[in-house]
Amino acid sequence: MPAWTRRLASLVAVHPNGPTAVSDGVAADLAVQARRRARGLAWAGLLVNLPLFYVDDYINLSGGVLADPGSAAVGFLVWRIVAVATLGGYLWAERRAPRGPVPDRRWASALAVWFIVLGGWFGKWFLVNDPSYALYGLTLLVVAVLIHAPSRARLLAYPGAMAIALGGALLDGAPPLMVLEWTALFMILTVFAVFVDRALYLQAYRNAESARLLARANAEQEATLVELRETQGRLVEAERQAERTRISRDLHDSVGAQLSSLLAGIELARLREGAPLAALTEVEDDAREAMRQLREVVWVLNAREVTVDALATQLRRFAEARARSAGIDATVTATGERDAVVPAAAALQLYRVGQEAVQNAVKHSGAATIVVRLASADGRLALS
Repeated sequence: MPAWTRRLASLVAVHPNGPTAVSDGVAADLAVQARRRARGLAWAGLLVNLPLFYVDDYINLSGGVLADPGSAAVGFLVWRIVAVATLGGYLWAERRAPRGPVPDRRWASALAVWFIVLGGWFGKWFLVNDPSYALYGLTLLVVAVLIHAPSRARLLAYPGAMAIALGGALLDGAPPLMVLEWTALFMILTVFAVFVDRALYLQAYRNAESARLLARANAEQEATLVELRETQGRLVEAERQAERTRISRDLHDSVGAQLSSLLAGIELARLREGAPLAALTEVEDDAREAMRQLREVVWVLNAREVTVDALATQLRRFAEARARSAGIDATVTATGERDAVVPAAAALQLYRVGQEAVQNAVKHSGAATIVVRLASADGRLALS
């Protein structure tokens, strides 16, 4: 493709920097902005043209200007009616159009094309309407400033508008040399508007692209920070679990071994003649209670999380053994979400509460039956 063709194609390129990770999002953002600005431009056109029906057309009609066969007032009247009707039609149809990025860009570009062509029609009366050049140039610049929606149709609308304006002026009797002079000025205005439009679109694209890239970088950074926090939490928890495992192993290997040796010594002492059995029995009971409590601590330390069912099992062992010694029946039940997990620290606290409650019931209640219930539902655990 020749260089000039590529340069011409770049005037209507939606992505001036080529496709990137955020180019589709940038195009969508600019399309939404273009549609919003096109809607505002259409409303502005209506609000400007409606009062001019009286200022420009009704006064001329009442003054008899329309009786002059050479007058352009009829043409201006028809032009203004068409402008108001099409702008109103655009606003009516635009509200019912889909809101996707592609339709957004097409609707804004359609309004820009219509403004350009409509300006060309108005330019037909350059001879009788001296400010028309300034007005047409302003129209092109307004389109360039307010609507950034590059398209081939919009670029082709400029020569189409020139053909309408200059061809209409020739048919209306304008001198050919004058029309030739207008052609050069018309082309200058057109090229100026095209390049102003492109420069504004490039700036808008860079701004939107920078905002998208910054948002993407912030999101990636936040995701990385969240991942780092989760990894740090897992490492800390792994260290805690390793420490709990080490402590439980040490307790089992040292204190547990000593208690087991003590119990074995008590059993041997009982077999000897003359041993104080009552004292030995009391020492044995204390040793067994210490062993049981040691097993409970090791059970909790070895577990990162304890299920409701496992907690109920531990409570059941204690309650049945403690109540049996006092001739009382004990029942421990778990209902609801039995597979729900409880943090180890919370499980140990609940276990201690259950222990104390059973101890008090055995000592002071005089009851024939003790019932312990664990109920788990909706992330809550109740002990009764």
